[in-house]
Amino acid sequence: MEGDPLSRAKLVLVDLPAEEFISIPPSDAQHWIIAATPAQIRDFSRWALYGEVKEIGNADLFLPDDGSEAWRRSSGWPALYGHYSRSPDDDATVQAFLKSTVLPGLASDLRALLQSVSSAHHGIMDVRLTDAQRAGFAWLQPLVERSPHGFWHLPDTPLSQLLRQTMEDEAQLSETARILYRGGEPDAAIRGLLAAGRRKSAVSLLQKGGGVMFGHRYGPQAARAVLDAFGEDNDPSVLALKAMTVMKAGQVGHAKRLLDAAMSDPAIARNVELRIARLLLQVYNNSAAVRTGSQSEYGALLAEIPPENSILRGSVYNIALDHQIEMGMTGEAEATATRALLHYREAEAPYLAFYIHVHLSLMHLMQGAIAKAEPYLDRAAEELAATPFDTPQDDRFLELLWAQVAYERGEPKAMADFAETAFEGFVYGELWPTIAEQALAFGAEALLQMRGVESAMSYLEGWRVQMWRTRRFRLAVERREIMLLQTVRRWHEARTKLESMATRIGRVWIDSAGENLVDLRDAEDIMQALIWLRQHLFERPRDQILADRLSFLAANPNLTWRQSQIVKIWQAVSARRRGQVGDARHLLADALEHCTARQCLAPILEERPLVIGLLDDPRMAGGPMRHVKPPRQLRTGVVGQAPTGGLSRQELRALLLLVEGCSNKEIAHQMSVSLPTVKFHLKNLFRKLDVSDRRSAAMAARHAGIVET
Repeated sequence: MEGDPLSRAKLVLVDLPAEEFISIPPSDAQHWIIAATPAQIRDFSRWALYGEVKEIGNADLFLPDDGSEAWRRSSGWPALYGHYSRSPDDDATVQAFLKSTVLPGLASDLRALLQSVSSAHHGIMDVRLTDAQRAGFAWLQPLVERSPHGFWHLPDTPLSQLLRQTMEDEAQLSETARILYRGGEPDAAIRGLLAAGRRKSAVSLLQKGGGVMFGHRYGPQAARAVLDAFGEDNDPSVLALKAMTVMKAGQVGHAKRLLDAAMSDPAIARNVELRIARLLLQVYNNSAAVRTGSQSEYGALLAEIPPENSILRGSVYNIALDHQIEMGMTGEAEATATRALLHYREAEAPYLAFYIHVHLSLMHLMQGAIAKAEPYLDRAAEELAATPFDTPQDDRFLELLWAQVAYERGEPKAMADFAETAFEGFVYGELWPTIAEQALAFGAEALLQMRGVESAMSYLEGWRVQMWRTRRFRLAVERREIMLLQTVRRWHEARTKLESMATRIGRVWIDSAGENLVDLRDAEDIMQALIWLRQHLFERPRDQILADRLSFLAANPNLTWRQSQIVKIWQAVSARRRGQVGDARHLLADALEHCTARQCLAPILEERPLVIGLLDDPRMAGGPMRHVKPPRQLRTGVVGQAPTGGLSRQELRALLLLVEGCSNKEIAHQMSVSLPTVKFHLKNLFRKLDVSDRRSAAMAARHAGIVET
């Protein structure tokens, strides 16, 4: 058939029952227009094969754009074009026509398709539709259109607005909910079901969409929209999602209150989704329950979750993964991550898979294995790019982790820049504890190295607004502040803060510590013991008991690789101060070689005042140190080996305590010496600084750079 198929045509209108047929008349020089479905035309496929048939679809009946206002208002719909030509502002008649004539005349499957695109925020994903649904959308064109990215949606036209307003008053069809869910708009499906009074169906769809993990699958905006639609609903899935949503927003205390209230009801306390939410809350809080009783809970949950519920099964493995990483269980963590990823891929949940890769990269970064961490960061970026909703907080997570890679390699600038520029947006969003601690610890250390102690302390002050969240954050801030004070030789202030910390490893415990240091397993206990021994090292490096304790802790198999290298540096300082030069050389050389081999220089740079002091000691130059090359970045940055002004170690320590405002009696107590000895040291340091009183001594020390200003 050539030319316009409607020219010189003979029109045959038929109204056949579905089981009756019509035959195409023998070809003569005329065209025929037959109003029937292809299935009702005998030999339709043969005529189509010979090219003798052209189907006239919905779009063929719309008028071409003539640039007129009537066309703009009608989108070329012939009847509406004529109406708007006569009555340009009369939308009410058109809307009544759509509601009373057009929509009731549509087949139910087409009506469901039109309902779905009217409700969808982003459109209906073409790849998730059945062939019949895809064909239905194609027939509805140009009332609907397909974007270049493969989403069916209503075009941005006045007619589309009228269609959407008309559809809003209609109860949602069951098929509409299924299309929205399959097409990637489950929140719209749930809201429509609730508006139609079909709560049970809405709850079922919420559970199918992940329940407690609904926001991780479809985004926080979708989760909030669903929760708003449910209102004060007490269904366990709704309550679990509500707790998870506020938890991700950083409102951990509110999440705890919601879960406590929900699980006080024995009828729902054993609900799987509520228990998953509780486990995640314990992770955020660093609760002891995570470290002691959770392993059995993981198994119990997996036994209760159906095999086909990939989202919930993957989430249990995800929680277990965080616990295993914290406990240093590398092999178990990698196996658990593999299981979690398998479930998340089955559920098509790239956002959750992103977190698995982030956890694995963190695990390797904590071990100083930068080369192993980088591929996981690349995969995390790929999963985030595939996530169908905006994730600005997680973009910051990746920025932080890449900055940490640079930091570990001895380049702290990216981490310092992150701490200065990305802090506000980062700290007030979701804070997965392990990630938050990286931002806290390494951000402060990078600022100390690049900008100085005041900048680092100011950064920590910003984190204090988060201290109400969890005990874990509070302790992390306090520990980092103490370590900064130790590094800049404000030892009295550091000890005062250390002694006031409410932790199991306190002054009494550490004073009696010995072989029990080998058996410490809890990461929090190990960290606290490290800070106490670092304080001891700065105050009394010659003590044999310090050397013994460091040896015991070095033998602890639960230390991370980074912690092990730092302890070696401390052991080297202790050995040198006790005159064991050979041991000091071997220990320092071993730490330097291991860090250089892994290209993980951060442990050396974080202890640079101690390392520089050892390297500048002429007696340390022999033996294994002969072939070791210190990192080129060692003597760059703000923090280095501070000058001593010619003071002896005891005089220097007395001066530092004096600058911190200690009385002679307090100095004697801190140095474990008598009052006459303190006066002797003060007299000598006054003479060396050419001053006559305590205030002048403090000013002279600051001017000479012996202490921080």
